[in-house]
Amino acid sequence: MSSKEKYDDLLPTNSVLSEDSATYKTQFVGLDDKSYDTKCLLCDMKFILPENEKDLLTHLFKEHRLVIGDVWNIASLKSYVHYWSVKFKEEPLNKYCTTMLMDCTPDGKPSKNERYFLLSDCISEDKTLRDEIHRAKLEWVLSEQARERTDTSFKRGCIFCRLEFSGLRITYVKHLAQKHNLYLGKPDNLVFIDEFLDKIQTTIENLICIYCEKLFKDRTALKEHMRKKLHKRINPNNKEYDKFYINNYLEPGKSWRHKQSNYKESDVVEEQSSENEDEDTWSDWNDEGIGISCLFCTYSDKHFHLILTHMKAEHDFDFKIASKDLTFYQKVKVVNYVRRQIYLKRCVYCQAEVDNVLEHMKEENHFKIPTQKVWDQPEFYFPMCENESFLYNLDTSSTSDEESDIENATEL
Repeated sequence: MSSKEKYDDLLPTNSVLSEDSATYKTQFVGLDDKSYDTKCLLCDMKFILPENEKDLLTHLFKEHRLVIGDVWNIASLKSYVHYWSVKFKEEPLNKYCTTMLMDCTPDGKPSKNERYFLLSDCISEDKTLRDEIHRAKLEWVLSEQARERTDTSFKRGCIFCRLEFSGLRITYVKHLAQKHNLYLGKPDNLVFIDEFLDKIQTTIENLICIYCEKLFKDRTALKEHMRKKLHKRINPNNKEYDKFYINNYLEPGKSWRHKQSNYKESDVVEEQSSENEDEDTWSDWNDEGIGISCLFCTYSDKHFHLILTHMKAEHDFDFKIASKDLTFYQKVKVVNYVRRQIYLKRCVYCQAEVDNVLEHMKEENHFKIPTQKVWDQPEFYFPMCENESFLYNLDTSSTSDEESDIENATEL
């Protein structure tokens, strides 16, 4: 199945956008980050996206008095603009936009009751469009990661030593962590690894620290600086790195900065106090102080293993056994499915709606995962709440065949 066919299959049959499916299915363009010439929504002027996003938004405001709300929540502005450009050829702005009256012209001159238009997710079609673009983007990113994890054509020389690597990318990533203490993050969270490595290597070859981004006179000075200052990690405030981590694609407009707003720089420095620490102690800005909630009740603890123990003792649910044959992303779907069922007061196993769902599940022995077709749906990539810390700990219980195969890959 091609990527386009995969995205088409994601469209819900009851979607507002499905009224004209033949037109809609041509709208998702440029889900990747490559540069595309993109026409304005309302005229023939072209802009290169994503590079000239600000110029496009300025043009829309000054020339067409149109404002796009919450642009940062749109997974692919190219797809979004393309969709609405088709719509606006057939319908006037005021059919889909909120009209606003302001007392100034676009260039700031005073003027009474100047009319402007706001295009936002306040209307159902726009919200559905944003959700489906985000879903398609996530599916595409996950497909790219799946390809990278099984591709054996990878070849690359180490940034620091003379070793040459071929085969699985994870072998190289683990070499950087174990032999050179350069921790890029957990393998399950990485994507577009080749581009990521190119960026890091170029930065180092230009004698720039990848963490503080200071320039040094030679490689020796840079090496000593990164070692002594514990700067063998990327700059968490550089948004250019966000695209290389899966957790930045899970929720529209939500990067790890939002999910882990309580993160403290001192926590990571303390974790990195020894260059010989085990790789498992390094995480993608994982804040261990964030409480982890039981999947079924209000019990929470900051230690994941205690949550698993609680669920086994109180709910007779062994998460490790229940998910032992699942891949990482199947586990994500299971967790999000269970969360939603409990929130809606529906039995996780039989889907019955009852007031006291936990009592029902206990009496019926329904603290178990239903058949795969129930929960293995694209909608369950998305968590019920912003700080779903249970998801951040899934890889600590990872035992699937796929993950084991990668973990056991022979290192050079």
